[in-house]
Amino acid sequence: MDIGGHRFFSKSDRVMRWWLDLMPVEAATGQDGQLRYQGQQRDLPAAAAYSDPQIEDLVMLVRQRKSRIYFLRRFFDYPIRLNAGTLKKMGLVRAFRSGISYLRSALLPQRQERSLEDFLINRFGKQLYLTFFKSYTEKVWGVPCDQISAAWGAQRIKGLSLKGVATHFLKKTFGRKRSGDLAQKETETSLIERFLYPKFGPGQLWRSHRPHPC
Repeated sequence: MDIGGHRFFSKSDRVMRWWLDLMPVEAATGQDGQLRYQGQQRDLPAAAAYSDPQIEDLVMLVRQRKSRIYFLRRFFDYPIRLNAGTLKKMGLVRAFRSGISYLRSALLPQRQERSLEDFLINRFGKQLYLTFFKSYTEKVWGVPCDQISAAWGAQRIKGLSLKGVATHFLKKTFGRKRSGDLAQKETETSLIERFLYPKFGPGQLWRSHRPHPC
C-alpha cells in the first residue's frame, strides 16, 4: 500500500464508512458536503459523525486540492492558472511563445489523437506541453508520452484544457461568487477538487487502526 500524502476518496460506501468510523469528518463541512476527485463525485455518507478539528485530533478534514509544479526555481499552480502570477513567473517571452503555440494547436489540431502527446498538445499547445507536461509525466510513469494512449489522458485530466482554464479564470473573476459551495457544480472537475485528509497526515489513520488478533 502506498502511504504517501494522497487524497482520501472512494466510491465505495464500505471504504468511506470504515475511514469515517475511525476518524469522523470535521463538523464545519456540514451535512450537504460533497467530495470530488478525478472526475468522480460523491456525497459524504449520511450516517457520518462530525467532530471539531479544534478540539479533536482523530478527525478527517475536508480540503481543497493544491498541487504545484517546481519549474524555473519557482512553484506554479497545477492545473496551470491563467493569472498575472503565472505570466510573471514564466516571463513575457515564454508566455508569448506559449500563446502562439496554443493558437496554432487550436486552429490546426491533430485530428487523430493516437498518444498522450497528441492529446496534450491539442489542448495546451506544444510549448506548454514541453514546458510542464512531458518531462513530469515521463519521470512519474517511466514511459515516453508518445507511447502512452490518448485515452489515458482523457481519463486522468478529463475535460481540462487551456480553454477550460481561461474560462474558469474569467468566471471566477467576473462571475457571481457562491460561498460555501462544496459541490462546485459549475466548476470543471479537474480544476478544483475536495477530498478527505487526516488532521495529521495519512500515518494517523494507519496508527488509529489496530487489526483484531486471529
